[in-house]
Order: sequence, then C-alpha cells, then structure tokens
Amino acid sequence: MDSVARNLPTNTPSKPLRPGAMHLSDLRILARLARDYLGHRKAGLAAAILCMLVAALMTPLIPALIGLVERDIFEQKNVRMLELLPLAAIVVVTIRAFASFGQEAILTGLAEKVVSDLQRDMFRSQIRLDIASLNAMHSGELVSKFLYDAALLRGSITRGVPTLGTQLLTLLALVAEMIYMDWQLSLISVVLLPPVAWVTGTLGRSLKKSSTRSMEETGSLARSLSEALAGRRIIKAYNLEAHATEIADMRVRERLKYILRAVRSRAAAVPATDLIGGLAVAFTIAFAGYQSLHGQLTKAEFITFVGAMLLAQQPVRMLSQFWTILTEGTAAANRIFAVIDQKPEIVDRPGADTLIIAPPPKSGAVRFESVDFSYNADIPALEGVTLDIPAGKKIALVGPSGAGKSTIFNLLLRFYDCDSGTIVIDGQDISGITLVSLRSAIALVTQESILFDESVADNIALGRPGARREDIVEAARNAAADSFIRELPEGYDTRVGEGALTLSGGQRQRIAIARAMLRNAPILLLDEATSALDLESERQVQEALARLMKGKTTIVIAHRLSTVLDADRIYVLDRGRVAEFGTHAELLARKGLYARLYQHDFQGQSGAQATMPVAASA
Repeated sequence: MDSVARNLPTNTPSKPLRPGAMHLSDLRILARLARDYLGHRKAGLAAAILCMLVAALMTPLIPALIGLVERDIFEQKNVRMLELLPLAAIVVVTIRAFASFGQEAILTGLAEKVVSDLQRDMFRSQIRLDIASLNAMHSGELVSKFLYDAALLRGSITRGVPTLGTQLLTLLALVAEMIYMDWQLSLISVVLLPPVAWVTGTLGRSLKKSSTRSMEETGSLARSLSEALAGRRIIKAYNLEAHATEIADMRVRERLKYILRAVRSRAAAVPATDLIGGLAVAFTIAFAGYQSLHGQLTKAEFITFVGAMLLAQQPVRMLSQFWTILTEGTAAANRIFAVIDQKPEIVDRPGADTLIIAPPPKSGAVRFESVDFSYNADIPALEGVTLDIPAGKKIALVGPSGAGKSTIFNLLLRFYDCDSGTIVIDGQDISGITLVSLRSAIALVTQESILFDESVADNIALGRPGARREDIVEAARNAAADSFIRELPEGYDTRVGEGALTLSGGQRQRIAIARAMLRNAPILLLDEATSALDLESERQVQEALARLMKGKTTIVIAHRLSTVLDADRIYVLDRGRVAEFGTHAELLARKGLYARLYQHDFQGQSGAQATMPVAASA
C-alpha cells in the first residue's frame, strides 16, 4: 500500500531556546499569556491582587506589634495594652491567613484554567493540521508537551505570580517600615541586592538551559515509550525486550541528567540568598549595637527593626527563586505556543464553494485529469494520471505495491493537493470547494480499521453524528455486526477500549463498515475493506457492501479477487502511471500487466477465496 502520509521524519525537534538573560521573545510570550489567557479573567486577577495586597500589608504589623509589646508591656507595664495587643495580633494573623488562602485558591484556579485553555488550543491546532504536518510530529512528543510542559507552566504560574505579587509587596512594606524606623540601618540592607541579583541571574541562565533540555529529553522518552507500546508484538516476536529496555534506559538517564542540573540550580538559589542575607543581618546587628551604646536607638526600635529585617528574608528568598520559576515557565510556554501556532497547509481557498451533489444515482462522478503528485520532490507518486469514474459505477484499482493506488484516495480526500492537473467531482474542481462539503460526500473504509475508545454505538454514529439509535442498529445489521455486538457485555453501549483490542480484527472491520454505511455518502472508498475478515465474515460483509454500493460511486483498492471481477472498470497502475484499464475480461484478453498479475497471483484460486497479494499494498 502507498504510504498514507508523506515520507517525513517522525520527529521535528523543537528549536532550542537560547540560554541567558531574558530576551524580547520571552517578554512577548509573557505578554501573550497575559493577553490571551488571563485578560478575560480580570475579576479573578483583581481578587487575587487584593488578597496579595492585604497579606503584604499585614506582615509589617507583626514586628510593629512586637515592638509595642516590648515598650508598652515590658517597659511601661501598661495593663490596658496587655488586653489590646494580643487581640490585635490575633486579628492581624487571621486577616493575613485568610488573604493568603484566598490568593492561593484563586491563583491555583486561574492557573488550572489557563493550562486547560492551552491544552484545548494545542489539541485544536493539531487535529486541524493536514496529514503531512501531523506526521512531522511524533505522537509521544506531542503528549509530552501536552502534559509535561503544561504542568511546568502551571507550576510557574502558581509559584511565580504569588512570588512577584505577595512577596514583592511584602518586601516593599517591610523596607518602608525599616526606613521609617532607621534609615541608616536600612542602607546596610541595600548591600544585599547586587549579590542576590548576580546569584539569581547566574542560576537562571543555568536553569533555563537545563529546563529546556529536560523538556526535550522528556519528549524523547515519551517517543520511546509510545513506540515500544505500539510495537509490542514485534518486540515480543523478535525477543527485543533488552533492546527496547536499553533505549528507554538511555532516554531516562539523559532526562535525569538535565533534571538534576535544574534541581541543583533551583536548590542553590535559597541557600545563596540566605548566606548573603545572614551577612547583612550580622552587619545590621553590629551597627545597631553601636547606635544603642551611643543612645541613638531604643530597645523597642531595635526589636521592631530586626523583626522587620528578619521577616524580609523570606520575600527576598522567594524573589531569588522568581527568575528560575520564570525561565522554566517561558521555556514551557515557548514549546506550547510552537504547537498552537502550527497552521495546516491544506485549507479552504478564499471564496471556496460548497460541493453540490445531485441525488443518486446521478451523483458522484469523479475525474482525474493529468494529475501529477509526489510525496518527495525527487520521487513521483503519480505521473499524468487520468481516471474517468462515472457516477454510480464500481471502479477497481490494482497494481503492484507502490503503484499509487492509495495516493489516489489521499488526493481525492484532499489529504494532499496534487502538484498539477485537476480532480473534479460532478464537474466541480475539488480544490475550489470546502473541505467539509468534500469529505461529507465521501465514506472511507480502510484496511486498518480505526475505532476510538468510546462505545460501539458512538463509534458507528461517527459516520453521521446525531444519528438515531435505530439507524445505528440498522447500519450494524447491514454490516453483519449486530449479532456479535449484542453479545458484548453491554451491547451497543460497550466501550471498545484502547485500539479496540478486545475485539477481533473482523469485528473491528465490520463496525468500521457500519460507520460507512451510516454515512451513506454518494462516493465510497474501499481500501481493501474486507482483507481482515475470515471467509464467512467476508461473505456477509460483501453482501452488505453490495447493498451499500448500489447507486453509489465506488472506488475499490482490490485485495480479494471477488472485488475485481464485478467492477465496471479496472484501472491497472504501475509506478504512478495508468498502465491499462478495462473490464476483467478485456484486460485478460489484452495480455498486458493485468494478465501477468492474474496469471501469477490469481490462477488456481477460486472465487471469493482468491487473493491478490501484489495488490495488498497500495
């Protein structure tokens, strides 16, 4: 069978982010997050900011209350203050606790909503891509970005916004209190800022590089796991467990190496800040002691100042981590937006019309006129192909592997656009009609039946969303699927599971055929639709397909001999060209490629049991 997709690499690595200081692109990412994903949540943001402000303003009152306790109770022995100050302390810490709770709850909720919106937009972007673009990204890498990168961004929002908001406001309030108490002592604290800035900048550069590489290695690990699970039968059959394990181990080690580097960078931020802060506290105590000895500072003022300074260590410590949090978040957001911003190449052209189909059997005439196409520029898949498929007729495509049979299906469905030539349906060029109307007029049944992890009824109903239950059952009955469906644990409501592996290949195929029957489109594409069935199931399905094909334009990629014999016309393809065409008898009499294929693969086989291996792969 021709590859349904272009021969593109299975993975397109993400463009690495440049480590270093924040770039203009990082600011654009943050602005986009704020504009597109937080801008319509102004009420929640305002409530969170209010909670941050309240929590920040309550913090400086704690050292102030301690200073008042020392002055009014321990020095002045004021009994009235013994009643008021404890009550004031309770009020302050209670308000601060509720404000902190409100901030945490609101911001966490906002972060979850933002991440959900990003995941929704990632999925919408990917599911709308054309086949070639989808094949350019490995599914494991997409899952990694969808889950791991989104989780990193969620953490950056829930940790970064409070750090920048509450901690910065708290620090400013405490610094204001310190300046009010003693501006000379406050100047000593200024020496803290340049070293902290240098430490956070250095660690931020290291963390950005490590975080980006760890995200890339997470994608590689996800690819390895996805491939191992998808290829589990081959792994078992060829005793490849050790090989698969070795690859997974290598990916795990590489990922762990960069994660540990990021962990060390994050872990170093707080101790380094604490060390610098401790030195500042030591100098402050020394200078305060000097002032106290010379009568320039009272004990209450000293206690209040040192209390504020010690409390300020926490916001300084948290702010030292802000850069590391921000770099992780921007790196994750950059990869997420790279997915969201992908655009499909196959789209409706400006002013595209809706495909107009006449009632059967006069509808669905298809014509390929001198069509050229290649998946790769240097390897043509079709060259000058002209096909004339009358409405309501059955046409068979046969030929050796790689002849171009499935490529014809791909172009008719506009999974790709032809390089030159035209394809028309009922006289309408498909390049000028909408994709929705084009694909609504076509039903496809492939050799590999695809079912989704939904109920049997839901899988059939995908052929015509909103279909009535009785129509679903009728389609299943016509596809010879009703009897085995009713024997399932929950009948039509049974979930088929991942890959529908609980069903046999023949059962999966009959459900897929029922889906096509329910669609009842004027054009039917059968890509070896009965190849997975046993002889009895094939007989039942062939009868159902005969009813389905009545009055419809049907194009069949031949696998069973029975699908060739009764075709109104057979097109024989070879190396992307139409080698010959005609009825079965005409082609045998011509003694060309078809006759040679028949002599080689059909002779000696009988009726519907005969197969055509050379046509099994288009």
